[in-house]
Amino acid sequence: MNLKRSLAALGMAAGVALGAAAVAPAANAAPAGCASGGLCVYWNTNYQGSVQTVYQNNADLTGYANFRTALHGSAFNNGNSCNVVLWKATNYQGTGWALDRGTGWTDIGDNLSTIGSNKWCTY
Repeated sequence: MNLKRSLAALGMAAGVALGAAAVAPAANAAPAGCASGGLCVYWNTNYQGSVQTVYQNNADLTGYANFRTALHGSAFNNGNSCNVVLWKATNYQGTGWALDRGTGWTDIGDNLSTIGSNKWCTY
């Protein structure tokens, strides 16, 4: 009787463990060409075309073609531990748009037609 109870408890524990593993969310894989630790901006939508990557805070990104002409490009935050905020203007001016780590935008719209600056770990 105790053996049956022990086997039943073991079976239930294994089922719960397997069920928990089955529903654990998977991390978003970085798109091709996006180096670990970087903010990657692609020339085209859906992470296609040439990619340019930055790794630190930048007050002026206008020297990077993909950032300067971001409209209908795409972006992915492949940072190691932080979110990143992107501004249309240089020197972190105006409205900033947050991009959480492990996420991206497949088609950058009119609201951020140019990316003038970025800052990591803001919240």
